[in-house]
Amino acid sequence: GGPAVASFERALCETTGAREAVACANGGAREIPRAADAQVLITPDARRPPRGARDPRVARAVEEMSHVRELSVLREVGSSTVPRAELMRVLEAHVAREVPRSEIEDETTFLRLLGVLGADDDYERAVFAAVRRVAGGVYLPERGGLLLPDDLSEREIGTSLAHEAVHALQDQHFGLEAFERYVPGASDTMLARSCLAEGDATSATEEDPADVDGTYVERELASPYVAGTAFVRALRERGGWAEVDRAWTRGALTTEQVLHPEKWVSGEAAIEVEAPTFAALGEGYVRASVDTHGELGLRLVLEAAMPHARATEVASGWGGDRSVVVRRAATAALAWRVRWDDDASAERAFHAISA
Repeated sequence: GGPAVASFERALCETTGAREAVACANGGAREIPRAADAQVLITPDARRPPRGARDPRVARAVEEMSHVRELSVLREVGSSTVPRAELMRVLEAHVAREVPRSEIEDETTFLRLLGVLGADDDYERAVFAAVRRVAGGVYLPERGGLLLPDDLSEREIGTSLAHEAVHALQDQHFGLEAFERYVPGASDTMLARSCLAEGDATSATEEDPADVDGTYVERELASPYVAGTAFVRALRERGGWAEVDRAWTRGALTTEQVLHPEKWVSGEAAIEVEAPTFAALGEGYVRASVDTHGELGLRLVLEAAMPHARATEVASGWGGDRSVVVRRAATAALAWRVRWDDDASAERAFHAISA
């Protein structure tokens, strides 16, 4: 759910009687170093369509996936094949344009204070390194086309073309660039939208992503594919692709609804949560960021401290949340207030998180 991840991937209701759990971590005298500035090369043609001759494989993939996904082709999709290093330069430039540096630093601090990352771990660099290892192709809405690394096998090219062709069709019909635009303080919304976009594509291509038992970053990168595919399959069982199209156009979407499709059907929204305050810390702290992480964001954090099944059970009672990171010189503090759907969920979470 972090800013860098959200950029890669592509109201409220009142509830009474629900308890709150507040998880706090105070940096105290401990210094929380800021993430190092990324060295990013922004290519001059960053917003132009991919260069190169028309690739018949791309046109064929778009046409085939148009029939599968039941979305008409509205315009030609450009493409370029580039070295993997160039693909990564384009992705890093995209993040540099779309996501404020301060937001990535605050996400890094959030994860360090919770113990999910080590004090010296660089969250952004870890994301880029993981993407570099696994990226098969990227559809870029601002270019209206896709980039393929030049080191893929023929089988990998086929899978990547089909998957990215679905993203191209999503863009033509639903406006992927605006849909996936970075929204400050809305990690849950951005992750939920990424789940819909990736789940749509993986369901259409009949991929079967599995849960990843790895680092936080690896699990975070995999989560839109795993959770999103299950969500889209549930929608298709209910009403075919028309029901999936409705998810694109209905408005607000949360990861709670993604993880529990029946809550999307019923329109259950997140509970409004007031941001915690830091009066007890004394003077001089300045609010750096306020965010909502959602049920999936909470589960990913909990998985750093407990087994997947237990983290899923504990997070499943999520109703709403709000976190605040504050800074004073080289120190930082975090408060994260989570509101639960009912007392039983709050009790279960309190004991699990305390342990």
